[in-house]
Amino acid sequence: MTTEEILKNENAYLGKGNIGGIECHIGYLKKFKWSWMATQLNTFVIIGQTDKTIDKATLESFSKNCFEHATRHNTGWPRGFQSGVASIAILQGNNIDNSALEFSSKFSKKHWSAFELPVVYDLQQKRAVRNHSRPLWGAIYFPYLNKVIDSITSKLG
Repeated sequence: MTTEEILKNENAYLGKGNIGGIECHIGYLKKFKWSWMATQLNTFVIIGQTDKTIDKATLESFSKNCFEHATRHNTGWPRGFQSGVASIAILQGNNIDNSALEFSSKFSKKHWSAFELPVVYDLQQKRAVRNHSRPLWGAIYFPYLNKVIDSITSKLG
């Protein structure tokens, strides 16, 4: 299954784009839940692939660029007013440095009413490495965000 097909099956496919010099497939999910204290979460799933070594600096830069793309292209309610933005940046590659694995398994930066979630996907081992904790800030959203990440990464490779 191609990346485009995976996002289309999730009813999320927006299109392609170049983010930070990496060609990406971009998906978008808009979800409102009463259990989220009546808030809407606008989730961007951005999937890129590189032949270069993925280290901490590469993944951090990719995640930052994806987050900036998500906040610039958010068309939902204004951030912070019963609304948030999530940027899931999935970077795939064959050569993954341990620093990227460690970075993706920890939480990234905090943002006002927004989440930046870097994920690294090892094409050789066909496995994703992501954060598995549930921090207090935004804890109500993480079961949903983790489900989205797991659903998409389980089909990659």
